[in-house]
Amino acid sequence: MGRPVICTEYMARTRDSKFQTHLPIFLKYKVAAINWGLVAGKSNTIYQWDTPIKDGSEPKVWFHDVFRKDGTPYSKEETDVIKKLTAKK
Repeated sequence: MGRPVICTEYMARTRDSKFQTHLPIFLKYKVAAINWGLVAGKSNTIYQWDTPIKDGSEPKVWFHDVFRKDGTPYSKEETDVIKKLTAKK
C-alpha cells in the first residue's frame, strides 16, 4: 500500500526469535525493525519478560540486548550476521 512497515517487537532469543532468523525476512520484504535494548544494563532487556532472576545474575541466553557494557557483543555470530546483512552493496 506504499506505506512503511516497522516491526517493534521481534527479538526473543529464548523463544528462537533471533537476528539470524528475522533480519533476512525483514530485508526481503523491506520491513524496518526496532530492537528493544542495545547495551546490557541500560534497560535490563537481557532478561526475558516472565522469568525474573532475583539475584540479578546474567541469564545464560540474553533476551534482547546486543552488547555487553564494555562494548563486546553478546554473540559475535549475531553481530557478524547484522554487519553482513546491513552492509551497503
